[in-house]
Amino acid sequence: MTPTPITTLLVANRGEIARRVFRTAHRLGISTVAVCSDPDAGEPFAREADVTVPLPGSTAAETYLDAGRLLAAARLAGADAVHPGYGFLAEDPDFAQAVLDAGLAWVGPPPAAIRAMGGKVEAKRLVASAGVPLAPSAELDDDDAEQWLAAAEQVGYPLLVKASAGGGGKGMRLVTGPEPLAAEVAAARREAASAFGDPTVFLERYLAGARHVEVQVFGDTHGRVVHLFERECSIQRRHQKVVEESPSPGVTAATRERLYAAAVEAARAVGYVGAGTVEFLVDGAGDAQRAYFLEMNTRLQVEHPVTELVTGLDLVELQLAVAQGEPLPFGPEGATRAGHAIEVRLYAEDPAADHRPSTGPVLLFEPGGGEGVRWDSGVETGSVVSPYYDPMLGKAIALGATRAQASARLARALRGTRVHGPTTNRDALVAILESTAFRSGDTPTDFLDRHPDLLAARPPAPVRTAQVLAAVLHGAHTRRAAAAVQAFAPSGWRNVPAVPQTVVLDVDGEPVEVGYGYDRTGGVRATVGGESHEVRVVAVDAGLIDLVVDGVRRRLAVSRHGDRVFVDGGGWSAALAERPRFPDHSGATSAHGPSTPVPGTVTVVLVAAGDAVVEGQTLVVLEAMKMEHRIVAGAAGVVTEVLVAVGDSVDAHQVVAVLADTVLADTEPEGADDA
Repeated sequence: MTPTPITTLLVANRGEIARRVFRTAHRLGISTVAVCSDPDAGEPFAREADVTVPLPGSTAAETYLDAGRLLAAARLAGADAVHPGYGFLAEDPDFAQAVLDAGLAWVGPPPAAIRAMGGKVEAKRLVASAGVPLAPSAELDDDDAEQWLAAAEQVGYPLLVKASAGGGGKGMRLVTGPEPLAAEVAAARREAASAFGDPTVFLERYLAGARHVEVQVFGDTHGRVVHLFERECSIQRRHQKVVEESPSPGVTAATRERLYAAAVEAARAVGYVGAGTVEFLVDGAGDAQRAYFLEMNTRLQVEHPVTELVTGLDLVELQLAVAQGEPLPFGPEGATRAGHAIEVRLYAEDPAADHRPSTGPVLLFEPGGGEGVRWDSGVETGSVVSPYYDPMLGKAIALGATRAQASARLARALRGTRVHGPTTNRDALVAILESTAFRSGDTPTDFLDRHPDLLAARPPAPVRTAQVLAAVLHGAHTRRAAAAVQAFAPSGWRNVPAVPQTVVLDVDGEPVEVGYGYDRTGGVRATVGGESHEVRVVAVDAGLIDLVVDGVRRRLAVSRHGDRVFVDGGGWSAALAERPRFPDHSGATSAHGPSTPVPGTVTVVLVAAGDAVVEGQTLVVLEAMKMEHRIVAGAAGVVTEVLVAVGDSVDAHQVVAVLADTVLADTEPEGADDA
């Protein structure tokens, strides 16, 4: 087969995914085409392509999931190939076929292979016929709730309701008994239909304590299919991966070889070409360890950099080579592996609040570095995290000679990372990497359920105190330096030392009063939350304060954006807010009730005026940032008014219903996308 060169490549994706593909394409001398929705027009990927074709609209359905518009963009820009990235239409066989029918090269597996493995139900049938073991599972009829219950009894509880199409945790629910089954199946079907256009779901036994291990496979058009070793992806939240590594710390040598053989056999069974991943659950230990097929992802994975670091290969380059008809550059035995690599996903979300996503401008993004550290990110300073797409900011990956070295390098890089604006899971990631359980390799899929404290990681009290004082004293110095009169005197200086200055900051969601004053020698008398501290300011400049608090000297970076103050240093970050001395009540409103956590679209309204509700009852379902959020009653009451309807676009903190005798409510995010 004569290789057909690719000269201009359209990447049918966005953010970090598009930037990753562009990087390799540009290195190979291939021109690139980006497509971008309205919210993405100012994002880095839209500027880094050689040509950008706007896709008017905001939602994924209007833009990145519209195959016709993507193909029109390819024609308009003169592209001769399409790379789908990962997520969106990457595993849509109809899109792959449409690309080929348009005379373009498709940088992905054949449509028939995508179709065979894309539906998890059909894929399970296929690999079972090839002798690959499966976890207990059952298919579901579309609308027969009685059949659902019977199937669940056959599978056994606890179980997972899983979408047949797509992946990444969307359309997936954990069910521990028969009572919530019907509601969870309905919710999973609704989310799967919205995300993938296919509401088909099935049941699968949930193996608590198992490991999620996947094998990277690669095939070419010359009949060769090889594996590129395994990755463990067990640490997950809402069934979406958070930490990935290679090699797996918990798979025996014998199990590893069985996984490789099963993965290659599954790929060969469908004539696989290109990059793919075969996923397994591994249960037990030692000689009793067993592996069960989960699914095959017919695309490049988010966590592919882990494999790249331990093999020294560029998987996107291999994809492009295979798409041009070239053979894989290694023999049947595949590549070699050296060292240990670990990847974490940095999300704009609050892990302590059930991973509630966070939106808004990225005021500062400075990734930490170090030897062996790589970042694949979709944002930069000035980017905006929109409510329309996945909240992942980027991925940090570290390579070390050993697992311990890789995790230490990665934790240090994260501690040196500065992200201002959205709330992130940075501190939780550091806590995971530095935990005793992680370092020992005890990382099953219920890792975070076993260690929920890691999700609410907070700096030690002395560090938090120094952060608070840094914010207050840096602000005082800045204001005094800009003063029109007596700029020589420090803010808070008094002839009568008994009268301190006071400031109230929001710290971890709670108000904290800080008192401070300078004495005649230049020292600072300070109290934080009523506790006294010995403080000395060594130096202050526009973005830094050097101070000694209770005998420990710290250099902390301070950045102010309106009333928000961000403090970084010593491996920790703080996002504080200074309360106004004289609050403005002119915008106060009497409307109270359950409200939206983020901007989004209302997909379900479950109550009407006059309905009596109980605490925790779902009132409205909101879709935002590729997740479902259930807005629930914070207490029992009666609905007096419903303020939204299905299809409405809502802002953050918008009240959705008025409840008599109820002023508070909670939201519960559900599902996520592994783009």
